[in-house]
Parts: sequence; C-alpha cells; structure tokens
Amino acid sequence: MNTVYALIVGIDSYLAVSPLRGCRRDAAAMLGALRVRTHGSSTLSELELYDRKATRAAIIDGLRHHLTLAGPGDTALFYFAGHGSTSPVPPELWHLESMAMSQTLVCADSRHDGVPDLWDKELSVLLDQVAENGCHVAVVLDSCHSDGATRGSDPLVRNRSVPPGPAPRAETLLPELSAGYDNLPERTRHIALAACRSTEYAREMPDAEGVPRGVFTVALLRALAELGPAATYREVLGDAQCAVEDRVLHQRPQLSGAPRLADQPFLGGDVTTPASAMVMRHVRDAWEIDVGHCHGLPSADGGELRVGVSGSRPVRLAEVVSVHAERSTVQPVGWVPDATRQYPVVVTDLPQPLATADISYDRASSDTAGAITELLRASPFVRMADPLSAVRADLSVRVAGPGLVMVCTPEGDRVADDITGVPADCARRTVATLEHIARWREVKALSNPRSALAGAVRIQVVEALPGEKTAPLARAALRPDDEGVIRLAYHSARPPTVFLRLRNTSEQPLYCVLLDLTDSYRIHAGLFPGAFVAPGHSGAALEGRPVQMRLPAGVAAAPGASVRDWIKLIVAEEEFSCRPFELGRLDARVPATERGPVGLGGILDRLGRIAVHRDAGSAEPHAAYDWSTAMVRIRTSVDD
Repeated sequence: MNTVYALIVGIDSYLAVSPLRGCRRDAAAMLGALRVRTHGSSTLSELELYDRKATRAAIIDGLRHHLTLAGPGDTALFYFAGHGSTSPVPPELWHLESMAMSQTLVCADSRHDGVPDLWDKELSVLLDQVAENGCHVAVVLDSCHSDGATRGSDPLVRNRSVPPGPAPRAETLLPELSAGYDNLPERTRHIALAACRSTEYAREMPDAEGVPRGVFTVALLRALAELGPAATYREVLGDAQCAVEDRVLHQRPQLSGAPRLADQPFLGGDVTTPASAMVMRHVRDAWEIDVGHCHGLPSADGGELRVGVSGSRPVRLAEVVSVHAERSTVQPVGWVPDATRQYPVVVTDLPQPLATADISYDRASSDTAGAITELLRASPFVRMADPLSAVRADLSVRVAGPGLVMVCTPEGDRVADDITGVPADCARRTVATLEHIARWREVKALSNPRSALAGAVRIQVVEALPGEKTAPLARAALRPDDEGVIRLAYHSARPPTVFLRLRNTSEQPLYCVLLDLTDSYRIHAGLFPGAFVAPGHSGAALEGRPVQMRLPAGVAAAPGASVRDWIKLIVAEEEFSCRPFELGRLDARVPATERGPVGLGGILDRLGRIAVHRDAGSAEPHAAYDWSTAMVRIRTSVDD
C-alpha cells in the first residue's frame, strides 16, 4: 500500500505581519479531505504546522525530513495557506522571472528578527530534493503572490498578501543557494495548484455559515469531492477556477509545474488524455470558451459558428455569439448545461473553411476519391475547391490507385507521406492530413494588422557561445539575411544552439506565448508557454537555457540536410491559453476514431504536451483586449 506524506501548513497568527482568519480552518479541512480520500486505499502520514509553529525553519525541516520519506509509488503533498508576497529578482536570474519579481511564502516568523520569507527558488530546490526519491510531488498554495497593496474594500474580505520584501541576501538563503544559483533545478518535477496568478490576490471570505475561509481552498475541496478520485489536476483546477471566478474578481487559480503530471489524478495515478483542449465554462452569468481571435477563431458574424461537447451523443451544441481576443461568449442550443461543470468542446461549424483542396483520380480509384469527397463535405476546415473558380486550391489530392493517395502542393510537391490502405481508411487519413495542414497554416498566418501592440515585444535570437548555459541579457541579437531568414549551421556534426529573448518595449505588462512551427507541421509552445513580461523587461525561452536547433529525429546530419522553424510570438494584454495551438507532427497513419464533431486541432483541440494549460477568463465579462503577432524564420542546415 502506498503512502501519502502530507505537510500541512496554515498560518493565521504572525509575529511581524498582519493576521489572517481562515488559514488554520483551510489547512484542517484539507487534512480532513486527505483522510477521507486515502481511507482504505493508502496510508496517510501527516505533519501539521499551524500559526507560530509554522516558522521558516520548521517548514524547511518538514520539506527536508518529512516529505523526503516518500519513495517510489508514494505521494508527497505540500499544502500552504497563509500570506504570500514578492521580492525583486536578483539581476543574474532575470531569465527566470519575466515580471522581474519572485514570489515568496510568508512564514510565521518571516520579517521578524531578520528572518526572511521562503523564496520560491528555495522551495523549488526543496521540492526537487523530494522528487529525487521517485515519488509523486504535488503542491497546493492558497496565498497571494502579489506586488502591491490590498485592493479589497469590503471589511469581510481579506487578501492573503503583505507588501513586497527585499531581494534575498545570500547569507539568508538555503545552503544550496547561498554560494550561487547553480543548484537550481533545471526542470520542474512537481505539479502545483495556486490560488491566483503571481500578480493577483488570494481572498478569504465568510462561507455560508459566516466563517472566514479561503475562496480557493473551499472551491478546491468541493471539486475534489464532486469529481471523485479519478479527476485529474487539470479537471480539478478547472472546476475550482469556475467557482472562484464566479465569486470574486481578479483571482484566477493556476495550474503549473511538470506538464506530464497535469493529466494525472489528484495525488497521482495513470495519465489520461483530455477530450479537448478547448473548454466551455460558466463565468459570471455567461457561458464562454477559452478561445478567441488570438487563437484564430473567426468573427461570429461571418456565418454559423458552433461548438459541440466532445464525445456527446447526441451532440450538445453551443452557438458562438461573440468572439473576443482571448475568449468567446457562447449560448447553449437546446440544452441546459450544469453551471458548476466545465465541458470539453470542439468546433462543429465554421463560416468559412481554413483551406480548399482539389482532387484528381482515374476510374479505378473512384471509390477512394468518392470517400474522400464525401468526408470533406462534413469537414469544417477543408472544402473541395470550386472547379469553375479561377482561385487556385490550397492543396491537391492525387489518388494514384484504389488504396494510394498523395497530398501535394498545387505545384505537385508532396507534403506528407503517401497514404495507403482500403478506401474508407485511406479516405479518413487523407482528410485528417488535409485538416492538419490547414490548421498549421492557419496558425502560421495568424495576424492582427490593426493592433496597437504591433512591435511592442521583439523576438531576439542570440548566439550561444561554447559552454554557455544561461542567456545573456545584453548581447546583440542575430540579424536575418536579405530574405528575412536567420541561418544557422551545424559544426562538426554538432547542432547549433541559440538563446531566445522576448523584449517588451512597451509601457505595460504583456502576456506572451512563443510557438515553434516546424516544417514537419508540428506546433509546440515549449519554448515559452505563456507569461507576462514586464514593461522594459525581457523574458527568456526555456528559462534562459540554450535552444538546440537540430534536425528532426531520423534525419542524418549529412551535407545539404536542412530544417526550417517559424518562431511565432503571440502577445496580448490579457492572459490566454497556449494549449489550443498545440499540434503534433504530421503523420498519415492516424489512428481510427469515431466520426463526430472535429476539434480545431492546432487552433482549438490538441492537447498541450509541452506546457501546462493556464485557463484564462476575462476579469470583466465585456472587456476588450488587444493582441498581436510577430514571427522569426530560422533555417538550420548542414554545410558541405
């Protein structure tokens, strides 16, 4: 039987900062939920630290000596309810904090007699040591990560935040970091549920009985109870997020950490695959989806635009009535959704297809061609080109035999492996290939020509010197050639490495996502999956680590070999989800699936394998946000 090792911290009473009222209750409620959840299936080993006992030293000791007892098959959980704060990031760690501030947990004795807060980089080191034992590591933080004074004016509402503290001094840090930052973990091995964004406040308010409680913890515990033990972190966070945003403004719970853990059940288990990357949810008296213009969704006034609940039979539809920058308002059609749930949805109807295709075949191949034509009639993304139109088709389908199909450019260049098989299966995989390419091209072409944010954030490709591990802040960027391409070359069979910087030249914080579109028709957001970049500040891809521009797997580094990458920046005034952009490599051997509503994969329905989804909803239901794009083209080749 596995064991859940839990470190439970709840602090209402502080030595040097203002008190809170609901943290002990939240911590006790979380522990009670853990006891129920593990009863009969796991052993629970808990360590509780409340109020003045939850000192910085005691919390560090609990992380080092209690949670590190967890081994393979076990789970280690750190729960913290109390004040959160921020501190300036040391200059040498600029690449880790695009907003120029680090987050801290305020311990019971923090800021008393020189005791500092627990810095987020210290927590990362401690959690990484826990994960080294092979256990599943989860973190739940119900505290503010803010950088300003209290916004709330209601005396019954209290924010779990205190003013920013000073930058950490070397002598006050953990021994692992006191001599420098070389021991910071290179990758995250835990999953974290946080009460709010790093710039927001976690509220505590009276519950139905008038008892002060953390809004996030109450919502999280309700989600765990209602969704059951099979619910994943992503599902639990989504449910809790709806409840929090329905109750308070400017508090959006976040899911972050190791991407592969997001789709595991809470406290660990087998990974599941979400039905869709697009979610319909109820926020402040309206239904919305977390996809908008910046994801490529067209205006709702251009014709019929609908989504359907993924996998539902019969299909439960919702009409898109208003498309905003980062989200869209929808109206369910003929059914009443449960306002406490989130629904995975996919696009079922678009006013215009993303691409057109023509088809050529001989009499012997008519069955395959007919099956392809029939499926294209139901595709929202690709339509048959009008043979009488002077406008050239975007793609060309050539049926060379009863079970042999080639997908080409209009000029005849093949863009995918030959597709073979019996007519029905061959047709299905052909249409899937066409849709995949159409969706990739849509993201590549995505732009907002009327945006006032054009040029506000610059993509900078910087050469990485031999042995260099961290991005330089001031080194000049590489310049594209006359064709607008940055050209990189292998040296002695070694792929070139660069750093990618994002420089915000505007006077406002801007949310940025960096997409890598490859010539294998893949899109991923692993370079910079989404964060605000402060005015006049820079962010770094891969948290400042070198980016290796290598040939695809299976392609030998022989003279003349090359690969292209389109590095696309999407920048907006408001946070948006990166998951809907994700698209895997083009592969004609698509597994068989039921024919139903298709999602706008790569724009709307692909699972984000690189970055953990941060659902985003507008703070004000009718707010308008600007967005823009920029792109850098890179060609990597092996010289003769």
